[in-house]
Order: sequence, then C-alpha cells, then structure tokens
Amino acid sequence: MVKNVIFPMISAVLFSAVVASAASAELSKAETAIQNGDCATAMPLLQPLAEKKIHKEDGAKAAELLAHCYVKTNDTANLDRLTSRYLEYYAGNPKRSRMEVIAAERMLHSDSQMVKGVETLLNVLVYSKNGEIKEMAQNLLAQTISKDKRLTISQLTAFADKAVVSKKVSNVTWLRLGRELAEKKNYKAARYWYKKVLVANENEEWVELAKDAMGALEGKSSIPTVLVLAPVSGDFAEFGLDAVKGVRLALEKANLNGKVNLRVADTRADAVEALRRTRQVVAQDSVIAIVGPIMSAPAATVAAWLSSTHSNIPMLTPTATDAGISRMGWNIFQVNVSMDNLATGIANYAVDCLGIREFAVLSPIGDFGTAMTQSFSRAVESRGGVILATQEFEEGRPDYTTEFRKLRAERFDQILHKMNIARGAKNLDAMGAKEKRSFMKDSVFKVPGIFIPSSSPSDAGLIARQVAYHKLDGTLLGTSGWYGQDLIDEGKKLVEGSYFSVSFGNADTNQTYKDFKSAYKAKWNEEPKADKVSGLSYSAASIVFSLIASGETDLVKKIYSQKVFRGVYGDIRFEKGANANVQIMSVDSSAFVNKTVCPSK
Repeated sequence: MVKNVIFPMISAVLFSAVVASAASAELSKAETAIQNGDCATAMPLLQPLAEKKIHKEDGAKAAELLAHCYVKTNDTANLDRLTSRYLEYYAGNPKRSRMEVIAAERMLHSDSQMVKGVETLLNVLVYSKNGEIKEMAQNLLAQTISKDKRLTISQLTAFADKAVVSKKVSNVTWLRLGRELAEKKNYKAARYWYKKVLVANENEEWVELAKDAMGALEGKSSIPTVLVLAPVSGDFAEFGLDAVKGVRLALEKANLNGKVNLRVADTRADAVEALRRTRQVVAQDSVIAIVGPIMSAPAATVAAWLSSTHSNIPMLTPTATDAGISRMGWNIFQVNVSMDNLATGIANYAVDCLGIREFAVLSPIGDFGTAMTQSFSRAVESRGGVILATQEFEEGRPDYTTEFRKLRAERFDQILHKMNIARGAKNLDAMGAKEKRSFMKDSVFKVPGIFIPSSSPSDAGLIARQVAYHKLDGTLLGTSGWYGQDLIDEGKKLVEGSYFSVSFGNADTNQTYKDFKSAYKAKWNEEPKADKVSGLSYSAASIVFSLIASGETDLVKKIYSQKVFRGVYGDIRFEKGANANVQIMSVDSSAFVNKTVCPSK
C-alpha cells in the first residue's frame, strides 16, 4: 500500500499559494491552524468557503486546504465528495492538477480505483504546467509503481506505454517489469525491459541496477509464452474477458501453471491495436502460440503479419467467422466454423442428401446476408444446381408482401416460359392478362429449395410464416442464425422439416460440454454464456496446451497432421486451417434433430 508521504509537499505548495493571495480572514486563520497541525480548528472555517464559493479564488483554495485536512483525518467520504465537486467544476482548468493529485493519492489506497489513480497522475504529468505539482505526481507514481504489490504485469505493461512523459517514471516502470518477469521465469521479457533502461542511460543508479539484473539472468532460458489477444477494455470487453476466462481454465486443466507463461494483450477490438500489441509481445516474450484475436478484423490483420514473419507460431482464433482468415498462412487456424463453411455446408447437404437442384434465396440486407448468399450460391452452382431467384429483405419487419410479390413474379416468368417451351410457343411470355392475374393470385409456386440466411431464430420463424402465406412451397434451408427455440415458437409447424447448418450440435447432450460447464462454474462462479465465446476460447487453448503438455515442439505441423481435436461443443476438424465440421440440424415434431448424416435413399 502507498503511505501518505506526499502530503508534506502538497501542504507546502498549498500554503505558499494562500500566503501570496489570501483575501479573507477565515482563510488566513485556517492556513495558520493547519500549519500548526490543527485541522479541527481549520475545517469549520474552510467548509463554508469550499461549499459556497468554490467558483471564487478563495473558495478554490479553501477546498484544496480542506482536502488536505480530510486526508489527515482520514475522512474519506467527505474527501471523495469534495474532490468530485471540485474536479467537475474546474473541468478543463489547469488549476485542477493540484486537486487531481490529492484525489489520485486517495484512489491509490483503494483496490478498485488504484489503476485509475495511476492513470490520473500520468495525465497530470502530461498537462500540468506547475513544476511543483508535476514533481509531486512523479514522485508518487515512482513510489507506487516500484513498490505496490497489487500491480500486475499486464497493468505495468500498460503503464509503460504511457510513462514516457517522465524519464523517472519510465525507468522505474521498466525496472519493476524486469523484476516481475524474472520472477515468473520469463527471462526474455525481463531482458527486454532491462535493455530499455540501459539504452535510455538516464541515471547511473538505474543503469547499474539493470546491469546487475541482466548479469543474474545470464544463461537462463525463458519458459514459453502463450499470447491471448482479446478486448479486455472498451465496448467489447465482456466478450474478451469471457475469452480470457476460458483460456485460463484450459491452462489450469492442462496442469501447466508455472510451466507456461500466459500473457493477455488488450486489443480493444481494434485491428491496428491488435497488431501493435502482437508485434510488441512477440519481440519481448518467447511466444510459441497465440489464442485470438476473437473478432474477424483484428484476426485477419494479425494473421497477415504473423504468417509472413513468424510462420512457426500458430494462431488459433476461437470465434472469428469471416471466410479466408485461415488461408492467410499455414500457421493460421479458425476454431469456429466460418460463414463460408456454414453456407457451403447447407448447400452441399441440400444437393447431395436432399436431391434439390433449384433454389430461391431470400437474403437479409447486410454483410451477414450478403456473405452467406454469395457462398451458398457458389456452392450450389459448383454442384450443378441453379439459383432461380434472389430477393433481399430487411429483417425484423412484420410484412414482406412487396418482396414476395417480386419473388413470385420472377418465379411465374420461369414457370410460364417452361410451359410455353413445352407447348412449342414462339412467344414465351404468351398468356392472357386475366389468366395471368388468376395464376399469380391463387397458384402455389413450387420452389424446391428456399435458402433464408436469417441472423436470428425469431426472424427465421417469421419469414417462414411469410413463405407459406405467400404461397411458396419448398424445403426451407438456413444457417446458424436459425438455431434457437424462438424458431419453433415463431414458425411453429411451418418450420417442420426445415434444415440448417450450425457450427456445433446440441451441447446439452455433449459430455465434454457438460464437464466444461461444471468446471467453468466452479472456477468463475457463473455459467458459460450462450454466445460460446468462453467455450470456443477454452477449446482453442486446449489444443495448444495439450500439445505443449505432450512435448510437441512444432505445434503448427502437429495441428496440421492431427487435424481433428475434441472441442467443448463437438469435434474440431481442420481443413486448410478452417474448422470444416459443419453440423446439419432439422426440426422434427417441434424439436431440433441432428441430421448431419445423409438419410438413406
């Protein structure tokens, strides 16, 4: 913990400021009382000024003196209230730096606010023009970073990026990181930070400390590092933290604690940041594998760099589903089934197992619908099938009459042309207007396969009802967005006999999932979420850790040669780096049934 050693300096600065411009007898009396160590007398004099005249110069100075007394008397409740009001009123005003130092010192004593306190002091070093205030902030930072045992390696690494505003804070941070990493037997990373002290050469004492530490590491080999790339801050932090929990559980289950260094790098769900952190860690640590990133854009960016510079390091992204990421290099693997494989899987099943050759596509507007439609169409046509019509729609609307009229009109022209060709008519559009209206209104149009890549089960159920209402008859086909009870609740009997592709089948009947769920709850006191982020991350990490535990040295080669691995939600079967283990589900008697194996003909 940080002791209150900084406040003699704060007091000196406060008192000199008051002497220079004191404008009230109360303020002068309070200042004298505080100099005599009598906060009990000073506080009643200062409180009215700080409360009612904080917008005035005397009121602001009274607030600063009062904050000092609250610290001395350990009145944390009033200190928090006072500093909050002061900082809110003087937002953007340079004079806030003095109160920010006081507030930051208070934060350093709180486990939940310690990191915020350090970051506040670093900000003061950036913007404050007051040399005395900057010196106080710098000394408090140096003391905290060098000695506070609550700081983790991840937090210290993050501080190192920001500490460049102060030579003293930078060197203290580098030395502390070197010590912590050496204790973890991560000698390569420790050397990296000690070398920064030597290169900077700012202070003889710091340089000697670094030299001695480097000498003690001579001849020592680092334990291997597995890097986890995930957003642990920002809008997507919830997913990133779940991913980290899954990886940590896998490490524990593999019994590799102390044998493998696990390093988590915050990508903030940003491709540029993910690449920057990856390059930084690979330069610092003995990285032998990467789990993540969990999102497609950062995953693609890191994959492109890693495959061209470090093809011996496997990267397993647990959840990225964009097509083509695994094709960026032979050391890149996608544990989750990609959108391309899902769409191709249901297309192959429809043609090969159901005997369907003609399809209409109802494509939801957006990237998901577009990607699924393109992959499905390519797969159908590569197998000799035909896409009869494609119609876009906006998910979530209650009525799609316009879209279905267009689809029916296109299908009508196709049926009419076939009829007239069969009759030998020269005019393929020949049909009376009255007959055409009747045909369009009352006829049920047969479309052998109707592919609808809806992104949610409720939307899939809704559009299935619309298909029946608008008199289109055919086998309904979908992808992973269909999988959920809302499909059956919304679509009812109209989704019976439909088929859709998923990454994994019913997890509740999978013993591996049951074991994972039980272990996850025991460790983290919560069940894994339905989005599968924690489970997929556990599966990806388990592949890496199982190979390390078995003594494998060429992880990339082994993953390629083994191909099939047991995952939380089912087998993971890599083909050219992508998980190709697509499962086909169907609705039968209001229940989901796995139909991956073709029905016997």
